[in-house]
Amino acid sequence: MDWPSDWCRPSPEVITRLAGLEMLLLDVDGVLTDGTVLRGADGSEARRFSVIDGHGLGMLRDDGMTIGVVSREASEITRGRMEKLQMPEIHVGASDKALVVADIRARHNLGPGTIAFVGDDIPDLAAFAEADFCIAPANAHPAVKAAADVVLCRRGGHEAVRELAELIRAAKGLGPMAHLLS
Repeated sequence: MDWPSDWCRPSPEVITRLAGLEMLLLDVDGVLTDGTVLRGADGSEARRFSVIDGHGLGMLRDDGMTIGVVSREASEITRGRMEKLQMPEIHVGASDKALVVADIRARHNLGPGTIAFVGDDIPDLAAFAEADFCIAPANAHPAVKAAADVVLCRRGGHEAVRELAELIRAAKGLGPMAHLLS
């Protein structure tokens, strides 16, 4: 098996940094979804989440990594999906993402090099300032890509999170991709 051609191959420095992560925090719209919100005439809303991304997050959780979301949108749809994924840190309606990330770090007593944040748009830059490792999906705003330590090859809502999960697992020596990074 070769490294997938539609996934970014990390540098040795990035592999080292990924291996030290203990927590992965994500924005939702544009990262775990493609950013589309469907709205019915009755006011109901729907979002589309990838179960492939969800499986990647589940593998990280089962490996012992703490997973969470920090989203400005106060969506019960998002809350329900993240509860199903058994995330211990679910922050929807978060107006100050930097404050939320700093609070999470303090509560979990996490030191330098341990928190990654995945974001796609300008409000995520505040969270980037508090995170140790910043990641953007391929569809991120140019300013977010410029601030990111890694830009994934896949788009948000289209298995970017699974690409990241496999990168993290491989960097930690876990999963079927690990031997391809050594």
